[in-house]
Amino acid sequence: MFEFLKRLFNNQNRELTFVLFDEEEPESSTSYHFKPAQLWRLFYGALTVVCIIVLLLVMFTPLSTLLYNREDAQLRERAIKISKKVQALQDSLDARDTQLAEMQQVIASGADTSFNVTKEYQAISDQKRSETLEPETVSDVSIDRMLSQNDIIFSKIFDSVPEFPTTYPIDGTSTRGYNPESGHYGIDIATTKGTEFKAIADGAIVNQDWTVNYGFVLHIQHSNGIITVFKHAASLSKSIGDIVKKGDILGTAGDVGVLSSGPHLHIEIWKNGVPQNPNAYLIKS
Repeated sequence: MFEFLKRLFNNQNRELTFVLFDEEEPESSTSYHFKPAQLWRLFYGALTVVCIIVLLLVMFTPLSTLLYNREDAQLRERAIKISKKVQALQDSLDARDTQLAEMQQVIASGADTSFNVTKEYQAISDQKRSETLEPETVSDVSIDRMLSQNDIIFSKIFDSVPEFPTTYPIDGTSTRGYNPESGHYGIDIATTKGTEFKAIADGAIVNQDWTVNYGFVLHIQHSNGIITVFKHAASLSKSIGDIVKKGDILGTAGDVGVLSSGPHLHIEIWKNGVPQNPNAYLIKS
């Protein structure tokens, strides 16, 4: 059979004669003239028609469920999208709970205020009130720092609403935007190592920490329920409980943390526990 098909294929453009003999009447015969090319075209045409019919049956009849269920695929795709959104919301809630817990801890540690004066300033204030203290023993720099700190405490900076939009907290270029769906709740500002970054509004330091992923992390509480978060800092010049004014230097940026891909500063802005797009609050100077 294979040899017969092979000969037909090799002689497909030649006209062949097909002769049929009757075993009971050998003398009678019937002959047919044809070209193998026509036979092959008929075979390919029939095969194409069969494939089209099978494809239509699979696409538009219940037989498709035996091979592929489009509704199940759509449901799986929707479930994956919903799962990602739920995970993003859960991350947001976890971050909010962490910040609230840190704020409660700071508030609980003070009697009359959430923000305590550092021991250095308190010691200088006590010395200044002492009658036996000579004026020369306190340096001019320490007095200036003490008065500045006290002025801030009594100025009720948390009664005023922060002014936005304001300039970037650091000189640099925005390289990655706000994308809460992927867990990126702020923006990245590329800069050079050692560049100082500043506070964007009056507030107080409610958390300062070092993490493997983000390096030094700083949280600042402002009025109107706003919290700013700085990550990937190489160093910090403020501590928990310090009062800061807009423009005060908070530290320096660097390429710090496992998740850092280069020298930059990451800044987040939260309001009442909900992440905000920093681009709505910041403008490049």
